[in-house]
Amino acid sequence: MAVHKLRFEHAILTLCRVLRVNRSTYYKRFNSPPAPRTIENQEIRRKILTIYADARKRYGCRKIKARLLAEYDIKISLGRVHRLMKSMDLPQMSTVKPAFELAKKSDKLHLKKVLQNSSPKILNHAWVSDISYIKTASGFAYLCVIIDLFSRKVIAWQVGAKANTKLLIDTFF
Repeated sequence: MAVHKLRFEHAILTLCRVLRVNRSTYYKRFNSPPAPRTIENQEIRRKILTIYADARKRYGCRKIKARLLAEYDIKISLGRVHRLMKSMDLPQMSTVKPAFELAKKSDKLHLKKVLQNSSPKILNHAWVSDISYIKTASGFAYLCVIIDLFSRKVIAWQVGAKANTKLLIDTFF
């Protein structure tokens, strides 16, 4: 048990009176041993840091929770792992792919017509476009590519922060 000796400009009695804190509360805070939950959290934090470092700072809460259970037999909630990681200022690294909106029926019909005639006989008769995502250190970047179906060559490409129609229009123009 560590006893803290703090030096103040004013007496403890005065400080407690001004802050409206009982003296017994002040002394209990510094003279009592840490709670069992606090000790347990410190131990789990050490293990989380070990797992996080071994994974080259790539694991999020879910994977760390699974490794704590597999390696140390610690059953812990996802929320608690998240809180402990947040208190340690460990960044959340997600391996979940971004969600995209589903195509409308009319879009699928147009795509079907294009794919039926996917071998045009002349240059610049049919172009196709696709947007793909690239994982970066700061999140996801989106790559839009336009290809001529006749020559199968890339006509234009553009990288953007969002996968939306603006990215597609910017790529065309």
